[in-house]
Amino acid sequence: MATLLAHIEIKVGQEATFEEIMADMVERTLKEELGVLRYEYYKGQQENFYYCLLSFSDKWAFYQHQNSDHHEGHDFGSVIKSIRLEYLDPVSDANPLNPTVDAPLTADMDEQMHRAQILYPIDIANWWQKRR
Repeated sequence: MATLLAHIEIKVGQEATFEEIMADMVERTLKEELGVLRYEYYKGQQENFYYCLLSFSDKWAFYQHQNSDHHEGHDFGSVIKSIRLEYLDPVSDANPLNPTVDAPLTADMDEQMHRAQILYPIDIANWWQKRR
């Protein structure tokens, strides 16, 4: 499984465009992709800050999402000022999701998976191991 919280800062004046893009992303992601468990966007308290909670059955489903035509087809650079991905791990007995796992690449995986592995490496916090 792979669960993330995306911290997204939007360029001033681009809120409506960002929300239109995200509405399309949510619709297409939930309709066209396998392995999506959660894909939700939220406005933050601070102006021009948004968050996305994403959870996939495994990191390969997340990487396929990142490589999808609908993800690659939007001009995120025109609306997003900055983005930071934070990997999450569920709290035992307080969340129905499974832990985030960094599965190894296999020989049969294509170049897109290798590229995604470099761009979006899974970061498992050392302290999580004691809390799983």
